[in-house]
Amino acid sequence: MRKNAHLAIIGHFGGKKEYFDGQTVKTKAVYDALKRFGIQSVHKVDTYYIRRNPFRFFGQFVLAIIRDKQFIVLLSKNGRKIIFPILYKLSKIGKKIYHYVIGGQLANEAEENLKSRKQIKSFKANWVESKLIVTRLKKLGVLNASYIPNFKNIRILQKDELSFYNTEPFRFCMFSRVMKEKGIEDAIKAIRQINEESGKTLATLDIYGQIESGYEERFNNSIHQMGAGYSVYRGIIPPDESVECLKNYYMLLFPTFWKGEGMPGTIIDALSSGLPIIARRWKYCDEMIDNNVTGFVYDFEKPNLLNDMIEKAITYPDQVNAMKINCLQKAQEYSVDNVMNEVIRQMHLKD
Repeated sequence: MRKNAHLAIIGHFGGKKEYFDGQTVKTKAVYDALKRFGIQSVHKVDTYYIRRNPFRFFGQFVLAIIRDKQFIVLLSKNGRKIIFPILYKLSKIGKKIYHYVIGGQLANEAEENLKSRKQIKSFKANWVESKLIVTRLKKLGVLNASYIPNFKNIRILQKDELSFYNTEPFRFCMFSRVMKEKGIEDAIKAIRQINEESGKTLATLDIYGQIESGYEERFNNSIHQMGAGYSVYRGIIPPDESVECLKNYYMLLFPTFWKGEGMPGTIIDALSSGLPIIARRWKYCDEMIDNNVTGFVYDFEKPNLLNDMIEKAITYPDQVNAMKINCLQKAQEYSVDNVMNEVIRQMHLKD
């Protein structure tokens, strides 16, 4: 293994603060995994500083340009607008740019913006977490797009550690950024309605995650007004503790309608914890969740079906419990070893 790869990672590390959004977690996971695999010369270019301390950011960036030959970039849509023009020029002078795509919007951007398409075509590779997006990009002439799944640097539960449930109340949870578009209010409302209609507590909902800025008051009102004691906010769990937390639940709820939803890390957390998922069918849902195998999926255009899916889960616990083993098997696709071996192979980081 090459110890000095002259490699820089450009992404949101969060400075000295703790962030738990998907982009930051993924950026840190790639950095930590490379170090774990023996790649010592990995340098950070932290986009956290673009607005907060631009001199520091551009100092890191310029140093990386001088020092490093290869770049892994993990950027949001806004980050791509700012940094891609520079990376395009760097690719023309021999720098190898590996774009590890964040979110599910790259194909749309490439379709709508000829300049964006030209830029990503100049890179060594665009690693995309969705096979559907790879197909769309190649139809647009972006032939350097390839599938590398999302991953999280967490352990996968062993079968003998699984928790099985057959009696009420059934413990459901959510584990994502806490924002309206993730379907938080839909989940709170559904749990309340199911319990009130039955006249007893059939289900509870625990919510974990960082609350989106500006959403705190509305979220707290939703918990107090619609939660009726059935739904509770449990705070933030560090990424490396997700499995220990989630393994104690029955199912994960994921009624998202966020337009930027790609291949969310919370699904990997759930699968690794042996936790089946009830999900609204977002654009890439069927690539991550097998309906009736690792969870229950309902029509995106029929959000009220969330209640039916929860009631189905409560009615057929044997089916849900059988899914837990399937989840562990599916999680292997997103293991850090599986993904990083492919990254290292493509970048020729092995001797």
